[in-house]
Amino acid sequence: MNELTVGLNAWIIQDGNYDDFKRGESHKLALEFGGSALTPSYERAVRCKHNDTSRYDVVAQVVFSTPEVWVIDFGVKVFSESRPPRFAKIGQWVEGEIWLGVDPFFYKERLHRMPRMPNLFVEWVVARIQLEATPWIEEISGIRRLLKRDSEREEWIDRAETDAWADDGGLAEYLLSLSR
Repeated sequence: MNELTVGLNAWIIQDGNYDDFKRGESHKLALEFGGSALTPSYERAVRCKHNDTSRYDVVAQVVFSTPEVWVIDFGVKVFSESRPPRFAKIGQWVEGEIWLGVDPFFYKERLHRMPRMPNLFVEWVVARIQLEATPWIEEISGIRRLLKRDSEREEWIDRAETDAWADDGGLAEYLLSLSR
């Protein structure tokens, strides 16, 4: 797997974990995954099919597992800092839909120090940057006012670089297309 599209929230940059990203730059990154749809798999060959945005259907092998964090490998090793399902033992194959994102700081600052934790850093080139331009809509829930994206009008626009403090009023969501 030499190309992936991953999510990046503006707060990850705003917290000082990374500088703004520019198209064409190279970065050493670890990637996280999320999604509760993984199930045991009888397949024994890695697979990674891009669905949309940062979502993928994968067949992967569990290569690291503790009660707090686990790592799967579908051609790229990615982590989830969450309690793994009971079946997620080292060597087990899993399949299902996941999302991928840039490690906010969990791996880079502390998880990489765990005994037997695999090296998840990969040198990636940022091939494309997209900014989510989907309009926000207001939703009232009791006395709370919530903002959420209008899923009926999803839109992404190409950018040469991120500007985490200014894009979308500091609430930006990005897609980074990465290659290695």
